[in-house]
Amino acid sequence: MAQNSTLLRFCYYLAIGTFIHYQPYAFMSRSILHQGDYYGNIQKKVQTKGVILTLSNYPIHTTLPDHFHENSYLCYVQHGSYQEQSVSGKLICEQEDIVFHPAGIAHSNAFPVAAASCFNIEIDAAWLSKFEAGPFTLTKIARLKSTALKLLIHKMQAEFQQYHAWSNLMIEGLTLECMALFMREKALHNDVPNWLRMVKEILHEQQEPVALAELSAVTQMSPFHIVRAFKKAYGVSIGEYVNQLKTDRACTLLRHTQQNLAQIAAECNFADQSHFGRIFKKITGLTPLQYRKATA
Repeated sequence: MAQNSTLLRFCYYLAIGTFIHYQPYAFMSRSILHQGDYYGNIQKKVQTKGVILTLSNYPIHTTLPDHFHENSYLCYVQHGSYQEQSVSGKLICEQEDIVFHPAGIAHSNAFPVAAASCFNIEIDAAWLSKFEAGPFTLTKIARLKSTALKLLIHKMQAEFQQYHAWSNLMIEGLTLECMALFMREKALHNDVPNWLRMVKEILHEQQEPVALAELSAVTQMSPFHIVRAFKKAYGVSIGEYVNQLKTDRACTLLRHTQQNLAQIAAECNFADQSHFGRIFKKITGLTPLQYRKATA
């Protein structure tokens, strides 16, 4: 119960914290986008009592004026890239980046290199206001690359594309998970030692399986210490994290290629198609074919 209370406190202040500590410049000569509103071409929108999911598309060379949003939201860059300018400076947002925008923070956008498609997860502050609050705020635009968070967003995209009677409950629950995980990983970013970050980078970069002995040789840490520290820092074992990486890669191939399941299993280093299916469903809640159909 205490964990749930903490999660809800985090999420509540993520959604409304900026308006508590807003910067007056944001409200001067800037356009306000109200709940559910976005520039660009809105391809689809789904709204629950507490969350609004929007898929917005932007052609290449589009520019968006200074504006701010009534609600806080997470933006998942589904395709393409864009540039974002705010009081914190210039941010280059690339495909599969996840960007948190607090309510009331002014920013402008440009799409000089490629068109972009953004999956937006908007949090209704009024919905969260009924939950217990705590002393936490996030008042700057923040970007994160996170495999675990991407996989949660993939689940939400499946509910978004195949909306049904139970989708509202799923979407709101997944949103709370996403926000809590975002905050956890942002907090971890500053606390994880460099050698452990190196381990994570190696896992991301290597296409072939990596042995603990290799990680030990590179980091000069014992295999036991690596295993224990990784689980403590990231909440999953190295093996579980590798499966997340492989599943994330498989999600990309399922969405963007016509490869069959056996080909994808081989390319993502699963033992075989059956092993691929088991791990994929355990992590995403869907079979590979269900995921392909839901995100088509």
